Amino acid sequence: MRIVSYIHPIRTYLPCTGAGRFMNNSLLGLAHHDQVKLELLFASQWLQADGYLPANCPLRTLAKRSFPMPENATERTWKLFSRPKMDSYIPSNTDWLFAPMETYIPVTKCPVAITIFDIQAFEPDLPWSRSWRHRLFRLKWGQWVRRAFKDYQLIFTISHFSKQRMVELLGADPNKIEVVGVGVEPAYFDAAAINPAQLSRPVDLPYTLVIGGLRQKKGAEYVLAVAEALQKQNSQLQIVVAGSSEANYVEAAKAYPNLTLLGLVKDEDLPRILRGASSLFFPSHYEGFGIPAVEAMATGVPAVVSSRGSLPEIVGDAGIVVEPTKIAEVTDILINLESDTALRATYTQRGLAHAQQYTWPRIVTRLTTALEQYA
Repeated sequence: MRIVSYIHPIRTYLPCTGAGRFMNNSLLGLAHHDQVKLELLFASQWLQADGYLPANCPLRTLAKRSFPMPENATERTWKLFSRPKMDSYIPSNTDWLFAPMETYIPVTKCPVAITIFDIQAFEPDLPWSRSWRHRLFRLKWGQWVRRAFKDYQLIFTISHFSKQRMVELLGADPNKIEVVGVGVEPAYFDAAAINPAQLSRPVDLPYTLVIGGLRQKKGAEYVLAVAEALQKQNSQLQIVVAGSSEANYVEAAKAYPNLTLLGLVKDEDLPRILRGASSLFFPSHYEGFGIPAVEAMATGVPAVVSSRGSLPEIVGDAGIVVEPTKIAEVTDILINLESDTALRATYTQRGLAHAQQYTWPRIVTRLTTALEQYA
């Protein structure tokens, strides 16, 4: 099976977001598959003087082809006018054009498969759905996404929740949508075998870890409310936050000495910091998947997640799903997971077993199986 994969190289440079990790791991997996011949396709502006992508791109050594037009301007014309057609940049014997990201690329020579992680842009009832930024976001996506559902043979997504919302909000054909999930890097599974007492910790006292920073989308208001509740109970449990935070929440956090902001954390440090926590607290308002929850379970740490978006689906009965507005109940759960070793062990074992379905080899198998079936 010959696959040409269109990418935005900059999204794959390390360190990268969850979408970048999906692109890197899925494409590296396909490139090493015995039955797949993979080539990358991207704008030539990303090539370095040596003719390759930068050294911090894991896809640097893969076979590639490029086009001379600038990426941003070309994508705008693709999405607005379905021009220019890109068939001349694709070999005649190509079985699939595959984009492991959200895009619209006009091609008639071969079937096209793209990846849409979620359709947050079209969600009507999020706390920020009526903001001008979200309306602009929805307008931009509206210029191309419905066409993609109509024109393309296959849409990959990462949760059944996202698939359901595509059908409900955009009228997408469910028979064209395949759920493949997201994988967890081996470092998280390796960390589960380490005694937490042997690890360097960000704080001396027991802590619950929040990943994603203090941001509105990630439920920052709930994190601050739990920090206040912990103080009122004189609990020793701390809250440690990994990730960049919005300025207003950074200022608000100064009122809570039991709350530590780490800022951006290196990819290689996150498994260690997770392993040292008594729990993950992930009260996000909306997730198409929610990889921190699975990463926590892979490290042997119980995941406490909000009842929003895909999170109940992703953790199943291996995690603890909470209504994030019920601050007293959430606080008690976090305290109990720290103090009750038997309770923590129960969710640790459930989580470790559950996380096994989210390894990158399994994700790549789901991708290749679907591409073979839909060809």
